[in-house]
Amino acid sequence: MEGYLKKWTNLFSRWQDRYFILNEEVLVYCDSQGGQIKGQVHLKVAALILVPEDPLRIIINTGITEIHLRASNINEKIDWINALKQAQDKCLSRQSEIKFEYKIQELLTDVWQTGAMFDETLSMLIPKLEKNSQIKEMADRLESIGKNLKTKITLCAQIVEEEKQKLSNLENGTVYESFIHQNSAQSVLREDQLNHQHQSQHGQSQIMSIIEIGQLIREHQPIKYNNIINNPAFQKIKFTNNPKRDRLPYRKDPNEKINVWYLCKELVGKDLGRFSVPIILNEPLSMLQRLAEQMEYSDSLEEADKIIGDSALRMCYIMGFSISPYSANIGRTKKPFNPILGETYEIQTNNCRFISEQVSHHPPISAGYAESKAFQFWAHTDVQTKFNGLCFQVNPVGLFNVILKSSNDHYQFNRCTTKVQNILWGQQYLDHMGQMKFVNLTTGDNGVLELIEKSGKSESEMRGYVKDKNGNEKYKLKGFWNDRLIAYDSQREIIVWKRHQLPQDSDWYYNFTEFAMQLNHLTIDMIKELPCTDCRLRPDQLAFENGWIDLASSEKHRLEEKQRARRKVMAAANQHHVPMFFEEMIDPKTNLKWYQYKGNYFQQQWKQVGQELLDLF
Repeated sequence: MEGYLKKWTNLFSRWQDRYFILNEEVLVYCDSQGGQIKGQVHLKVAALILVPEDPLRIIINTGITEIHLRASNINEKIDWINALKQAQDKCLSRQSEIKFEYKIQELLTDVWQTGAMFDETLSMLIPKLEKNSQIKEMADRLESIGKNLKTKITLCAQIVEEEKQKLSNLENGTVYESFIHQNSAQSVLREDQLNHQHQSQHGQSQIMSIIEIGQLIREHQPIKYNNIINNPAFQKIKFTNNPKRDRLPYRKDPNEKINVWYLCKELVGKDLGRFSVPIILNEPLSMLQRLAEQMEYSDSLEEADKIIGDSALRMCYIMGFSISPYSANIGRTKKPFNPILGETYEIQTNNCRFISEQVSHHPPISAGYAESKAFQFWAHTDVQTKFNGLCFQVNPVGLFNVILKSSNDHYQFNRCTTKVQNILWGQQYLDHMGQMKFVNLTTGDNGVLELIEKSGKSESEMRGYVKDKNGNEKYKLKGFWNDRLIAYDSQREIIVWKRHQLPQDSDWYYNFTEFAMQLNHLTIDMIKELPCTDCRLRPDQLAFENGWIDLASSEKHRLEEKQRARRKVMAAANQHHVPMFFEEMIDPKTNLKWYQYKGNYFQQQWKQVGQELLDLF
């Protein structure tokens, strides 16, 4: 069914015509017939509400927001109500079939565990039997039967696993209908199988379930094994070793609107670092990964390290590096996940390696460290976040540090204020404003970069300068934080930073850059090698990245409760959390708090203290 209905938009535009299309259990709408989809509603999780005072109105409550519609006459309203209810009834009729997925998973888990126990028992029994020459023939026969039985059980379990995956991926239709359409998809399946076989032969790709991967880490990494082997988010994914990806597994409608009026009462005036916001306001990255995004433009530090004899120009490149993360935030109005205390993240690029850890819960502080042949970088983010009813405001507190190894120059700088404007109506956008101050603690050079608040024709503009220790101006700077930064003196202009182009269709993937697209990418080898505290192993963030909102919300709540329980146990024992890879220090040059990397993470040094790793997920 499809047609025009009136939709309540906001206090200013009020009721507007929208074209609605009901397709199975999903109701989508556009500005006009044939236009771009502006939003959608999944009726499976929605309630239909009638308003006696307004007989033409229909309210659809999703549990997160309410959509108010009005028909042009009573007959049209009745037709829409009947169609919406029929769509919901079909959803309910399928739920009993979908529940079998969980029973199948329980049986599969028992099969794999029993098979592992059988294999272990057989491996212990055979050597003992072979020592007795009289029953050696029986031992050989038993071993042959055991291997054959294990092969057949494994094959059956794999087939059931594949069928379960088909069931879990059903979006429309019943199980019976999925088999009706299966024959028409056989040619596509065969092509996919041939592609996977070709990739495996060339060492490019290997596909494994979490059960298969779990058997490889079961003995040596029990915390990680227990956290992932029966987790519903991990069970729904087939993992590969593809090193890069050009998109996220779920396409999110960039025009989807969120009604946050119901949030106002709870959020106004509160520090969001102490408030568990709904998961729909998040993006599928954590604050630890957002800190790692600073490394996307680490080549600016490489270039600065190559400059000889001009410390002021080196600072210009440092300033370009400092503002580069702002360009990666264009269009990204969602909040990163708050890391759990003790959570970690690592990334290694072509020219540097980075480690971060959540070192404090209240206030929430993430500490990070990076190193390469050319530089050292460290920082911590003590972020204060406020909502005043019109915008979200983020005020960073911590200082960022860079040491260039060739010159031994030590730079420090602060971050500016960030606001998410037009929260309740209009087009949301990010604005960065305020002064960023830079100092070279080695030479005494200093600089200022001012990001100008959006007003009129001024948008994304920034300007600044670099002076030596005597106050003599060496360079002026100008540019736009969404494009480039140029340093110039009386003789020349130098582009010290330029923004990378966004990947294709990035607006459907939270406006992530190519670099950000890789930050939560999880491969088979990563599952095997990462410590159990790495945020790529967070099931709520993984589920959210795949578009499983309900599962992500329930997992997020579970992890928050697990974190609260751990804090209570520590408080009862009069214990305090001690970061594993960083330690709190006082900078002798500035007398400010900072977090020093202990040097005990890379080369998998964390495995030496594997039993001390925290059970976070």
